[in-house]
Amino acid sequence: MKTEALIRTIAISVSTAVLATMGVLRIVLNIDTTIAIVVSVIFSIAFAVMIYLLEKVKIEAKMSIEKNLDVSIREALDKGSIGMLAYNDDYEITWMSEYFTNNGINEINGKILNWIPELQDIVEGDSTRTTVNIGDKKYIVTKMDKYSIMTFKDVSNEYNLQTRLNEEAYVVGLLSYDNIDEANLSEDDLFNVNTSIKMPVNEYFKKNGVVYYTLKNNRMLLMMNEKTYDKIYEDRFSILGKIRKVARDLDLPVTLSMAFSRGSSDLGELSSHADELIELAQTRGGDQVVVGKIGSDIMYFGGTSEAREKQSKTKIRVIISAIMDLIEHSDNVIICMHKTADADAVGSALAMSNIALDLDKKAYIISKSGGVEPMISEVLKKYNSDLIDKHRFISENDAADLLEDNSLVVMVDHHMAAQSNGTNILKRASKIIVIDHHRRNANLDVSTMLNYIEPSASSATELVCEFFPYMSKRFDIIEEEANIMYIGLLIDTDHFRVRTGARTFDVAKDLRRYGADPMVCDELCQEPYENTMLRASILNSTKKYNENIAIASCLEGIYPRSVASQAADVLIRSKGVAASFVICMISKEETIITARSRDDVNVQIIMEKMGGGGHMHAAGLQRNDTTVAKLENELYNVLEAYMKGE
Repeated sequence: MKTEALIRTIAISVSTAVLATMGVLRIVLNIDTTIAIVVSVIFSIAFAVMIYLLEKVKIEAKMSIEKNLDVSIREALDKGSIGMLAYNDDYEITWMSEYFTNNGINEINGKILNWIPELQDIVEGDSTRTTVNIGDKKYIVTKMDKYSIMTFKDVSNEYNLQTRLNEEAYVVGLLSYDNIDEANLSEDDLFNVNTSIKMPVNEYFKKNGVVYYTLKNNRMLLMMNEKTYDKIYEDRFSILGKIRKVARDLDLPVTLSMAFSRGSSDLGELSSHADELIELAQTRGGDQVVVGKIGSDIMYFGGTSEAREKQSKTKIRVIISAIMDLIEHSDNVIICMHKTADADAVGSALAMSNIALDLDKKAYIISKSGGVEPMISEVLKKYNSDLIDKHRFISENDAADLLEDNSLVVMVDHHMAAQSNGTNILKRASKIIVIDHHRRNANLDVSTMLNYIEPSASSATELVCEFFPYMSKRFDIIEEEANIMYIGLLIDTDHFRVRTGARTFDVAKDLRRYGADPMVCDELCQEPYENTMLRASILNSTKKYNENIAIASCLEGIYPRSVASQAADVLIRSKGVAASFVICMISKEETIITARSRDDVNVQIIMEKMGGGGHMHAAGLQRNDTTVAKLENELYNVLEAYMKGE
């Protein structure tokens, strides 16, 4: 092509030169035609030679540049560990750069997807960039826009360096031996703790390469890198279960709580984060591992033991002293319950209102917003004339008018603003305290001055009623209030069948002294005939997930929340059932799961994975704008992962 262009250029130039020369010689100088032709030809030949030489120099210079440039590009691609290939419409490789052949790779004429199936998204245009492995090397593959050409950049060194940096990143952990301080162990028990529990724990960390240091208050500091952490993570923190079994065999109340903080190069930040995580593990009942990566969600492992009673009179006195001080230095007290308040929420709210009144502070209970369960709503109506003489029941809008800069807002039986019947109040309040018995959620969405979250307690009513002995001598509650509080205990313990301890019965005894009548409370708890039929309908929809898990899915109809809870209670009392789940709609917009379990299954962990929460033996969740069928499918997936230990 270059030669043909040169010939055309010379021909045109010579023709032009001949004509021009003849014209000048013949017309201007009046020279004979023959002589003019001869002179013109000679001149044109010389002119043609000159043009040829000039064009040849230009072409050779250009070819030299292209050759040198081609060599430079190939050298740059090779030194940069970059390979290139081209393929046709049938996805056959038609060309590969020297980089591939230099590395022993030759796939020309082969199908690109047979060689590297992971390139399908790039070939089909769904992506322009991906990472693949070829042999022991890792490449970033990029498709050139509009062309069937791909580049392969070897990033093995960078990847290996990043992997090494990740493996060497700091992880800070804390371990706590739960319940030792509260258990009043004998010398023999302490000996068993040291030899059968603490020594195996030390050996476990030593074997796995964890640096550990014993701190005060039965705690240990754990230091490791990500590579070591991955080893004990892959082991699923097996020391937790081993210690649980040893403690059970020796009849010791000891369990482990562990927390691991990751994701930062700042040891101070990791240490502070680990402190928060170990506190979270213990407020959730202990016997579990809490893992937090800075900026990511928190993960939980274990938690298969019910929280043990570890409340002391000293701690109760410290808590009530702090609460009384906050009340006394506030202008008024506003008490929030959770939405669709149950007997425990109402009972603990009345108890808290009485404490504020005893301290000569105005107290208000938000009960006219967010709903109240039908059974306890009927009880409130029955006792209305007696209750309104002492307590002020208001709506959330009323509370907004009463809220002042120095108001104290008390959340009872819940600790998340999203669950509250006073959500807007919590957004504006500057002084908030929480009194709750549910296992703490990792991400509190309220800023509080005091959190009294005790998962070992049977109910929020139990926690607040424990404060009564520390009040003034004039403190008193009426019989109707005592009955409501007693019902709170009854419902949350399934009539003292679950989650009960010595503290629960102590509170029940005190409420009896204030006038609570168990026979009257049983009658007040009785349900309408219609509810009995609804519960039967729920039970008829039950099917087995496996040998010991029962799931009732009500695809049609709307059911009261309390009826769903009662149905779950009935199922869990069935022989061979270790966990029960009831899924139903409680309104046109809201769908719930109510879960119950025995010691073998932790429904709180299962519900947390779906965005809910609760206790080990009683938990649940509520969703808007979903269906029973969708929740059932999601529950099946979570149960499958739970059974695999994930």
